[in-house]
Amino acid sequence: MEHYKLVKEEKLSGAEASVYSVFLLNKQDTLFNRFINENKNLFKSELKDIVNRIKVIGNKTGASEQFFKLKEGKPGDGVCALYDHPDRNLRLYCIRYGKNLIIVGGGGEKKLKHYKKIRN
Repeated sequence: MEHYKLVKEEKLSGAEASVYSVFLLNKQDTLFNRFINENKNLFKSELKDIVNRIKVIGNKTGASEQFFKLKEGKPGDGVCALYDHPDRNLRLYCIRYGKNLIIVGGGGEKKLKHYKKIRN
């Protein structure tokens, strides 16, 4: 029995890269949309930045390796994170397939305790 499927994020995709997300059938929503909804009240400006960067990837630059922090998941699973500014609170996880396709998933607030200790 199928519990999920990949759906193209048409508003984020463009000539340089296609953007997909995982649609959870039991939730009737994508992981990316859930990420947006879970964080829109606390991190509205950061979400706008993330969405704009994905649109640039889709329409102008493609999914170049330099835009992603690689090897964020278990070895071999292909999970990476969209690079962001160190002072930002959110992180978005995805899977990158070359320069032409990314699957955006979920993410959430970074755990900055270790980072803050180092800086102070």
